[in-house]
Amino acid sequence: MWRRFSAFILFRKGKIHCFSAFKPGLNLDQHELASKLVELLGEDKVLAQEEDLYVYGFDATQTFRGKPWAVIRPTCTEDVVKVLAFADQHVIPVVPRGGGSSLTGAVVPIRGGIVLDMTAMRSIRVDVENGVVEAEAGATIDQIDKECRKYGFFFPPDPASSEVATLGGALAGNSGGMRGARYGTMRNWVLAIEVVLPGGKALWLGSPTYKWRGTYDLMGLFVGSEGTLGVITRAVLKIAPLPERIARILALFNDVEAAAKAIYEVRRRGLNPLILEFLDRDSILMVDETYKLGLPKAEAAVLVDVDGPSEAIDRLARQVVELMKEAGAFKVDLATDQEAMDKLYTARREAYSSVTRKYPVVIIEDIVVPLSKLADAVRMLEEVKKKYGLTIITFGHAGDGNLHPNICIDPSNKEEVDKAEKAFYEIAKIALKLGGAVSAEHGIGLQKVELLKMELEHRKSLEAMEYMKAIKRIFDPKGIMNPGKFGL
Repeated sequence: MWRRFSAFILFRKGKIHCFSAFKPGLNLDQHELASKLVELLGEDKVLAQEEDLYVYGFDATQTFRGKPWAVIRPTCTEDVVKVLAFADQHVIPVVPRGGGSSLTGAVVPIRGGIVLDMTAMRSIRVDVENGVVEAEAGATIDQIDKECRKYGFFFPPDPASSEVATLGGALAGNSGGMRGARYGTMRNWVLAIEVVLPGGKALWLGSPTYKWRGTYDLMGLFVGSEGTLGVITRAVLKIAPLPERIARILALFNDVEAAAKAIYEVRRRGLNPLILEFLDRDSILMVDETYKLGLPKAEAAVLVDVDGPSEAIDRLARQVVELMKEAGAFKVDLATDQEAMDKLYTARREAYSSVTRKYPVVIIEDIVVPLSKLADAVRMLEEVKKKYGLTIITFGHAGDGNLHPNICIDPSNKEEVDKAEKAFYEIAKIALKLGGAVSAEHGIGLQKVELLKMELEHRKSLEAMEYMKAIKRIFDPKGIMNPGKFGL
């Protein structure tokens, strides 16, 4: 169990477990490999100092550690072509990396190799006439969104880490975010991508038009592939017009299940909120303690955005306010001015950062359940918390059934670590029991390889892993692309 559940190896040993050691290809040592890469790309694009390699050995989980043999910072697609041709020829692992904000170990170089830091490729071009934006893989989601807003449009997907999350990483992870209740994930907004395959072949998949019917959905294979098939270098994305007006409602409840039922009622009654978020008691306390927002104490909070034409917003906001009161909210705040709205937005957007500031290790779950089972999920999570006596802080994009239980532990406490492992699996089983899935937006990476297998077995679809392996062999016959992720 410990070897399978990699996330906790470091706790058992009391230190970080480093997965990779340098195994030279080309009969070269690490210094000579770096020299070859400098010859290929130039000195300014190659990092090989120990302090640089250390930084690229982990992601936002801080749980998994590896060590690359070299880091490349490409500035154009041709650089990526050269690296993948070189790496494929000499069977050197390649790990594409954006902002490093993965929460599942998806960009950790567990078998060494070359890390491709894509953050220098960040050009953005908004095409208002055709309703699209074209951007390179290293541009952050925030940068793309802000560029679109200059023209009266915006880019709807908004992962919580959007300030650092890059386009390439968000596409490779099929990221979601708070506006997922209305707009879905990255998959719903990408029209075409440029990818570079092992061997150095660059090609475009999809079409920059809003409608297209051509080949198999090869582009769809890369969205959510976590860099295991090739490297996404740029994409064409749909954009949406900015809403005329937004109203934000924060409803506070003394009963956590009542809050979950209120979320379900918003959707059942046909309202289509821009965001629909959930925070439990500890989430509210953490955020308030960190950001001094003056939030009242409550067992749960529901944050709702409604948007649309100015003349409709007051009516829509009143409907939500009344619904929350009917559901049992003891306090409902309605904000329409930007300052008040920003304050309420902080209450949800900074929930994870508030938790990680207080606890040394936070294992964040990413389950999703059908909306009608949301209240059941929240109740069952409370039972897990009581059963193991752990601090489990839950928030999430509940408008699409996505909850993030955060298991907070002291890594030096062996008993606590053992309980955390059991709770981690039990929470995943709750999602499956209720008809849901073990990951909604964070992906699989290293953290959820066993959970993915468990889900496929639960659905009697374990053969899907064999099809995934066959697809990987087609695109990456030598297995150099981000090895180990998805268990591939």
